[in-house]
Amino acid sequence: MDRQAISNILHKTLHVLLILSWVIIFVSFFFIKSNLQPIGLEMGNWAIRFLWLSSLPGILKRFRATGFLQNIQIVLMRSRRRLGDLMFSFAVMHYLWNSLFFNINIGANIIPIFGQTPLFKFMGFFGLLILIPLFLTSNNFSVRFLKVWWTRIHRLVYLAMWFVAFHVALQGLVLEASITFAIGILQIASWIFYKIYMKKNQQGL
Repeated sequence: MDRQAISNILHKTLHVLLILSWVIIFVSFFFIKSNLQPIGLEMGNWAIRFLWLSSLPGILKRFRATGFLQNIQIVLMRSRRRLGDLMFSFAVMHYLWNSLFFNINIGANIIPIFGQTPLFKFMGFFGLLILIPLFLTSNNFSVRFLKVWWTRIHRLVYLAMWFVAFHVALQGLVLEASITFAIGILQIASWIFYKIYMKKNQQGL
C-alpha cells in the first residue's frame, strides 16, 4: 500500500471519528449525574496524543525531512486539521467529564478561580480556551476569509502546547510531559532552522 492510499484511509477514518466524538459529547449531557471521570481522564491522554501527531507534519516539513520521515510527514499532512479537530474534541470530553460535570455534581465552581483551583487545572483550562478559535477556523472558508490572519491564529497552537505541557507536568505525568515539552522545543527549533535555511537559499540566488 503506497503512502497516498494510507493517507486517504487515515483521512476518512479520522473524519468518522470526529463525527462520532461530537455525537458522544452531545449524548453525554444526558449523563451529567454519572461518574464519567475515569473515561474523561483517558480522553485527556488521547487528546495529548492527537496534539503530538498534529504537530509532527509541520515540524518535519520545516526540518526538510527526507526518506521515512518525509513519508510520515506526507501521510499526516493531509489529515493535520482532522488530527487537530480530534485533539480539540477529545480535550472537550476530558474537560466536561473530568472537571465540569464533576464540579456541577458536587456544587463546586465550574470556572477556575485563582487561589482555589489547582494550578494544573488552570493550565489545562486556558490551554483549551486557546484552542477554541483554532477549532472554529479549521475549515477552508476560514482560510479564504481570514487569509494571513488564519496563519497567525493557528500559530496559537505553539502557545497551547506549552500550557498542555505544564498541565501534565504539574500532575507528575513524566512521560507525557517530557514528550510534550520535547515537541514544543522542536517546534521552536524547526522554525529557527527554517528561517536560517530560507535565508541561506535567498543569499545563494
